Amino acid sequence: TSLNGGKNWVKFGGLPAVRVDDIQIHPREADVVIATHGRSLYVFDDSRALREFTPEVAAKAAHLFSIRPAHGRLLLPGWTDSGGTGFFEGKNPTDGALLTVWVKEFTGEKLKISIADATGREIAKFDQAGVPGFNRLNWDLRVQKDYRFEYMGDDANRFVAPGDYTATLSYKDVKVKQTFKVTVEEGLRTFGTYKN
Repeated sequence: TSLNGGKNWVKFGGLPAVRVDDIQIHPREADVVIATHGRSLYVFDDSRALREFTPEVAAKAAHLFSIRPAHGRLLLPGWTDSGGTGFFEGKNPTDGALLTVWVKEFTGEKLKISIADATGREIAKFDQAGVPGFNRLNWDLRVQKDYRFEYMGDDANRFVAPGDYTATLSYKDVKVKQTFKVTVEEGLRTFGTYKN
């Protein structure tokens, strides 16, 4: 892919080095759908980061891009179709909130992301090496173990309640916040009790 009109090119995710016949951006999800010649379809989930990646963002040590709304739902397992000796199976995106972080260069420091509910109470956190380029993390819309009571049983695996949530990136002296909305499929009970 090129972000400067073809002056420079970089490898794009897991896209194989093959001819591309068509590219579409899904109007609702902002996923980039790429039709290749002989290698089927490739889908890059949530292209907001590519649209928001400006020279100003590229110059920052790190940046957390806007987060599309996330929807909690329980899906049935998929199926695999076989023909001859091959199995044909597409991989669906991971459920939950997809977080995309830009890191300019390797410094040895970890990037840290915390998730807080509308009251400001932290309910999940992530830390990983700050690898140069685009980094992606996925929050499964559940309260992490460090923030739950041990005796909660099955309640611990429920999705968080619908509402507004804030993700905060901390990396070196950079701090970026992004607010996003979580909805949950009707009829599913949600998690509502946290440790103090």
